[in-house]
Amino acid sequence: MIVSAIDGPRPVRHADLRALRDLAARAFQADGAQPFNDHSWSQLSEGQARVALIHADEKTLAAAAVVTGDEFELVVAPDARRQGLGRRLWQAAVGAGGRLVWAHGGLDEARALATACGAVAIRELLLMQLPHHALLELTDSDAPTRTLPDGLELRTMQTGRDEQAWLDLNARAFAAHPEQGQITADDLAALQRESWYSPDDVLLLWQADELVGFNWTKIAPGPDGRPEGEIYAIAVSPDHSGRGLGRVLMEHGLRHLAESVADVSLYVEADNAPALALYRRLGFEERSRDIHWQVR
Repeated sequence: MIVSAIDGPRPVRHADLRALRDLAARAFQADGAQPFNDHSWSQLSEGQARVALIHADEKTLAAAAVVTGDEFELVVAPDARRQGLGRRLWQAAVGAGGRLVWAHGGLDEARALATACGAVAIRELLLMQLPHHALLELTDSDAPTRTLPDGLELRTMQTGRDEQAWLDLNARAFAAHPEQGQITADDLAALQRESWYSPDDVLLLWQADELVGFNWTKIAPGPDGRPEGEIYAIAVSPDHSGRGLGRVLMEHGLRHLAESVADVSLYVEADNAPALALYRRLGFEERSRDIHWQVR
C-alpha cells in the first residue's frame, strides 16, 4: 500500500467525513471495536475537531487521528498496520496539543503503541452487553417490574423545557466524571442534532418539579444496519441515592429498548463497584475494555 505524508493536523472538512466513516467501518470489522467515540463524531460533524490524515489513495484513508481539545483517538486501517503509521499519527496529535488518548477495545496493538510512546494508563471503561435472552427475561410481560415510589413520575424529555434541569442534574451526578459531568448546553444541543437522537428515548424521573433521575437510552443502526440499543447515560440525584431508583430507571429503560432492539449495551467505569454490581445482577456481561492513556 502506498501512503501519503500526513495531511494535518488541521480543522476537519465536510469532505473528510465519508472517508473517516469508511476507515472506521473497516477497523470495526477487523477489531470488533469502534475507533472513535460519540463525542469525536459529534465534534467532527459540528466541524469542531482537528484531524491528521494519511491517505492510501485519493479517496481512501490508511490512517487517521481525531483531536478534540486535549484528547485524541487514532486508527490505522487493517491492511496498513505494522508500517509505523500509528506512531507518526501519535506524534502529530501530541504536536497539536493532544495529551489524553482513548484506545478502544483493549487491543494489544494499541496497548503496545501507547506503552512505546511512554503513555500511562489512567482509566478503564468497560463495554458491557445484555444478551438477547437476558433482555427477554427482564422485559417479559410476566416479569416483575418495580413500581415507581409514591410521588414520582416518569416521562420523556420535553424539548425546549427540560434541558436545563437535565444539565443541572447531570453536572451534579457526574461531578467527578471528567467527560460526562462537563457537558454544556452547546454539547447537549449538538447531541440533540445527531441522527440517532429522539426525545422519546430520554426517560426523566420527576418528584414534583425536581428532576431526581434520568435514563438516556439510545437506538442507532449498528454496523450491519440493524438497530442497536444502549443505556447512553443513567443517573440518580445524590439527594435521592439509596432508594433503588437506579434499578427502577434501568428496568423502565430496558423495557423501552426491548420494543426496538435485540441487544443492549452500556459503558461503565471499571472502578464503579456499585454500578457494576447492579449491571451484573441484571445479566450484563463484559464485552471489551477501553483504556484512557495520558501522554507523559
